[in-house]
Amino acid sequence: MADRAIFNRKYTSFTPAGTEVYLINGAGITTSLPTTQNFTAGANLIQGTVVYVSGALVFPASAVSGIASFNFGAIGVTAASAGVTSGVAVNVDDVVVVSAANITAETTLVPGEYYYLSKFTGQLTRFTTASGSITASGTDQYQALVALGKAFSTTELEVEILPPTLLT
Repeated sequence: MADRAIFNRKYTSFTPAGTEVYLINGAGITTSLPTTQNFTAGANLIQGTVVYVSGALVFPASAVSGIASFNFGAIGVTAASAGVTSGVAVNVDDVVVVSAANITAETTLVPGEYYYLSKFTGQLTRFTTASGSITASGTDQYQALVALGKAFSTTELEVEILPPTLLT
């Protein structure tokens, strides 16, 4: 298995004597890391919503300028729809289906392209789309560039969230 990044920590995998081990901050563990975490929805969420966590609740994430930084601290993508206060599975490091409603300026993902947190709540976007590039200028500009992963197919995203890069 390749190295993984979950919750902005790097996990390095290696297999000594046939047992897969992950190194976390210099200490080894001998278990597979879960790719889905369960939370309670803090808002109505559709399948494929990019979310951040606050306590035990998850909310749609956004990279729009002028919001508190925790709003662009994306942790994953919802695996299914959920109503407010319902349980919801969040994919933090695997392939997840993204609905067309959560893709900014497009209706499908472009296989092989990297996707980032959109300024539109809960959505993701390519760096450059038909409507323009991610920019830190203009109305409702981006505050942070948050890499979410790479499109595996026209509907699936390989989730690999990286720490935000602040745009000025």
